[in-house]
Amino acid sequence: MAGERIGFIGLGNMGNPMAANLISAGYPLICYDIAGTRERAPEGAEIAGSVTQIAGSADFAILSVASRQAVEDIAEEIVAANDRTVSVVVDTSTIGSKTARAAEARLGTADIAYIDSPVAGASGGTGIGPAAAEAAALTFIVAGKSGAVERVRPVLEKMGRKLFHVGEEPGQAQAIKLINNFLIGTAMIATSEAMNYGLSQNLDMKSILEVINVSSGANVATSYIFPACIEPETYDVGAAVEILVKDVGVYVEEIENGNLPNAVGSVVNGIWADMGREMPEADFTHVFPFIRDGGEG
Repeated sequence: MAGERIGFIGLGNMGNPMAANLISAGYPLICYDIAGTRERAPEGAEIAGSVTQIAGSADFAILSVASRQAVEDIAEEIVAANDRTVSVVVDTSTIGSKTARAAEARLGTADIAYIDSPVAGASGGTGIGPAAAEAAALTFIVAGKSGAVERVRPVLEKMGRKLFHVGEEPGQAQAIKLINNFLIGTAMIATSEAMNYGLSQNLDMKSILEVINVSSGANVATSYIFPACIEPETYDVGAAVEILVKDVGVYVEEIENGNLPNAVGSVVNGIWADMGREMPEADFTHVFPFIRDGGEG
């Protein structure tokens, strides 16, 4: 990848620090964000006016966007571009396996390789979401043809600490990311309920967490999110509730389409959906006061 020009599409809470890490690593970068590129692009990046411009001036493109529709629209615009130079698209968005397979098929009509590569936060110390992106501590879950994956591996490793090539079929990485985010969503709800019980017994949250985190009930909520964001009442993990509403919703949709067991999933999905309606702009860590104050019912 040395010397190849990278196009980066989507410069939000995750995309901006990821792109900045590529600039720091010395990669030539051209960026585009539909919400305003010049305001969001990291210093040192070239500004593109459209996805089409990136398609005709970069060797490969990295996507970090918020919705399935955005990925579909970007794929269409890349395929339609004249004098196209992009030959690989790396999609770090969380969009579900069905959309990933559709994106691969659409890009494949133009001989563009598609790599399904959603990202997850690190499990130890560096946090999740934007904090992990800023620290270049992301985990890349990658599915795609081995040749294309190896071509982009050095670039992805500048933005993360671990890369797992889980399969050759786009959609397989999405499945693992959906599992991961469903488990985060479940842990947050279960921990919020459990913590409310503990507080009702005149225990303080810090004492509960100290015990649980050296015991078998520890999880990402007890080990990182509650101590860092909820016990001090900052509620600032940096990820909006709409992310878990979307990701848990896509997980449940795919579970239901596969006629798989979903007793827990349907309940967790319902709680996040309720919070999303009542607190659409909130950091997802506000699920604790949401549940504490009766939001579940």
